[in-house]
Amino acid sequence: MIINPVYDAIIIGAGPAGSTAAYITASLGLKTLIIDENSFPRDKLCGGLLTWKTIRLLESIFRTDLERLNCENIIQYQSFDYAVCSSRNRSVTGKLDFPFHFVNREKYDQFLLNQAIDAGSHLIAGEKVVAIDCGQGKVKTNRGSTFRGKFILGADGVFSRVRSALTSGGSIDFGWKNGLATAIEIKVSKEKYTHLRGYPSIYWGYNSWGYAWSFPGPADQILGMCALNIKAGKQIRKCFLAFLESQSIMEDEGTRFMSHPLPYGNYLMNPGHGNILLLGDAAGLVDPFLGEGIYYAHKSAQLAATALAGSCNDPHGARQRYTRLLRQLVIPELKYAKIGRQILFSLPRGCYFSVLTFFLRRMPKMCEQTIQGQRSFKWLARVDEDLR
Repeated sequence: MIINPVYDAIIIGAGPAGSTAAYITASLGLKTLIIDENSFPRDKLCGGLLTWKTIRLLESIFRTDLERLNCENIIQYQSFDYAVCSSRNRSVTGKLDFPFHFVNREKYDQFLLNQAIDAGSHLIAGEKVVAIDCGQGKVKTNRGSTFRGKFILGADGVFSRVRSALTSGGSIDFGWKNGLATAIEIKVSKEKYTHLRGYPSIYWGYNSWGYAWSFPGPADQILGMCALNIKAGKQIRKCFLAFLESQSIMEDEGTRFMSHPLPYGNYLMNPGHGNILLLGDAAGLVDPFLGEGIYYAHKSAQLAATALAGSCNDPHGARQRYTRLLRQLVIPELKYAKIGRQILFSLPRGCYFSVLTFFLRRMPKMCEQTIQGQRSFKWLARVDEDLR
């Protein structure tokens, strides 16, 4: 296949944000190129939780549904049950009206990328972007290839090279590192550890400015922890080992710890400059309370692609429209989730569980609907169907 070096949109990163943006732009007839340094399929460290709002968004964008995701073995587990637990062996359990779904990220990301390719996107995998000329809209890879795009969309994760290019050029100035968290996880065999809960559980009190979790899969259980680096990052491994010990899981030579950075409240109010737009993790668009990122990857990609398609020959207009849509539909949720987090984590560590369970016991459905996206973090108000 001969790849045209000039595109309407060059998208850096082929995760959920990049593939979603590529699918929409290509479906609208725009010449689209995706570049990712990895070859696909590739594994991805992630809990893989899909909430109600994410499922609805997938249906809207890709015209897919749960039946198809199940048939293709992309969804590997679902649960109506959940638990919120404390470090003092207390817990509150509940049942969901709509179950949490957990996906295999290797299959999920490949599925989304296939949709983008089928829509007409070109893909370059296994090549790393090493230089970006923001003014000329040029991208150069480590294999010496150079491409030019009317727009460049940065969907290349928390350590985005696209965002770094804007930062080094003085177009973005902010304290990115102050809002980073570290997530650490292990995967253990459910056959070996039969005592672990068979439904998602969140644990509070093991660390400050963060939480731990236990998510089941068909054969394995993922246990993890995240914490805001500037508050508790140096202690996260020690805290995580204490959490594992509480679950009767002991570190041994075969234990493989995996870690990755997570945007945790450092979302950008102006996610781009000129003809460059930032999506998903690259723009810090992650729930600052529970760390949900997949929904915001899809949603920001949808808004960016919509803005680009509506102003294809007007970079300034496209960026303004994208920023306006984010501030209307996404940023308010992140803002109020962050306010809630700041209030909770400003309390003594032992109070986290008590505060959360106060709300869970008195208004369980409202809390569930807020996590699922049917209500807003802003005073738990109902979300208009058109704003999801």
